[in-house]
Amino acid sequence: MKAKKLVLAALMVAVMAFALCACGSSNVEGTYVVFESNGQNVDEALEQYKTQGVEMTAEQLCTITLSSDSKFTMTVMGTEMGSGTYEVSGENLKLTVGENAIDATLKDGEMSFSLNGTSMKLKKK
Repeated sequence: MKAKKLVLAALMVAVMAFALCACGSSNVEGTYVVFESNGQNVDEALEQYKTQGVEMTAEQLCTITLSSDSKFTMTVMGTEMGSGTYEVSGENLKLTVGENAIDATLKDGEMSFSLNGTSMKLKKK
């Protein structure tokens, strides 16, 4: 059940196409990989998937890649699900897709945000 909640949270983020956050100064570019959703360690969810015959890595489950031109792409379950722009002010992040924006935090190589009651944490690879 926890694995399903994790996937549902990740898909909800992807379907809304403006979830997850990024930042826009040097040292932030790169790929961030989900390691926690709603307080659950992703490894636990991946192990549950494995018992159901579905093997995947955290990188396949959910990533955000930040480029040096202040753009990002988001991948969920191995499929690119959205893209947009990002900006940073200190530890405050803003990810924008169209007219929608999400505020997040980037600190010590970890990105975190909350959207519609779902909290996500990603770590820079």
